[in-house]
Amino acid sequence: MKKKTTAVTVLMYVSEIVFLALFFFLLKEHMLIKWIYVFIVGLLISPFFSRFYCGWICPINTLFKPVNFIYSKLGIKKFKTPKFMNNNVFRIIFLISFISLFIATRVLKIKLNILLYVIGIASIVNLFFEEEFWHKHICPYGSLLSIFSTKPIVGKIEIDKNKCIGCGLCQKVCPNDTITITDNNKRKIEIKECLTCFECQRVCPVSAIKYQKPSKEFAETVESDK
Repeated sequence: MKKKTTAVTVLMYVSEIVFLALFFFLLKEHMLIKWIYVFIVGLLISPFFSRFYCGWICPINTLFKPVNFIYSKLGIKKFKTPKFMNNNVFRIIFLISFISLFIATRVLKIKLNILLYVIGIASIVNLFFEEEFWHKHICPYGSLLSIFSTKPIVGKIEIDKNKCIGCGLCQKVCPNDTITITDNNKRKIEIKECLTCFECQRVCPVSAIKYQKPSKEFAETVESDK
């Protein structure tokens, strides 16, 4: 499956490297708590630009990539997400637990680097399970972003149903299993779970996938789902 390398792809890779370097710099200087500001900015822009933090900034997502590359070259298959995890109750439990633990460590002044532990857990999970397991069901920050980016105002990745030929290539490469099949065999992106990583756009043979202002049809669909 050939992937197109575009200016956007290069810019995204540069962004990932810069923020990964920033993360480890803060870790080295014992200032990792300051990463909370990056969290806040990512959360604030998500209602406008969707989940850019996930695809362009998140150090966990960046660390996943070399592991996935090695696995693909060696032909190693990962376990799929257990079906019982599709219940959002687990997602809410993970989110509440993370927030509670974070607040408790600050109030009680416990020296516990929670963010570092989160990365460690995510890395272990990624060794055995497909990315979706972490992104969609465990990651506490991803859960928050999925709430805030339900209806982005400025832009989102969208599939043009008039151009889509229903080949399914985008669905195969989506790391968060967020692309579904419509009644006419076209593809549709569940935007609140989209990582904005542009992987789908890179493999689309007819250039039917673009980051653009949400269409009127998308807005109407969101309203009907409420």
